[in-house]
Amino acid sequence: MKDIKKADKIILIEKLRLIESEIFRLSAKYGIKTVEQLDTLVASGKLTEKILGDDLFTLDHLLSEKEKVEKELEKLNVRRGEQWKNLQDLLELQKLSSKI
Repeated sequence: MKDIKKADKIILIEKLRLIESEIFRLSAKYGIKTVEQLDTLVASGKLTEKILGDDLFTLDHLLSEKEKVEKELEKLNVRRGEQWKNLQDLLELQKLSSKI
């Protein structure tokens, strides 16, 4: 595998990891899984846009970025759900045995 393609995969997988961790942080903060759920909390009056600040827009942006990164990874033949296995292979990390 060409080093540039390998580096691109590693960078995109790491970017996806960072995006997903921030999505998780914001989702946990408000107890939601989607932007629509956040919108529902605002519409029902349980949250206000003042309380949310920029979090609503940040979450929406992160979800959009996640989709873009996943599409780029697919173009590089890294399938969804296999990113971490691919990262381990790309970094040539030793496989951990399940036997102790």
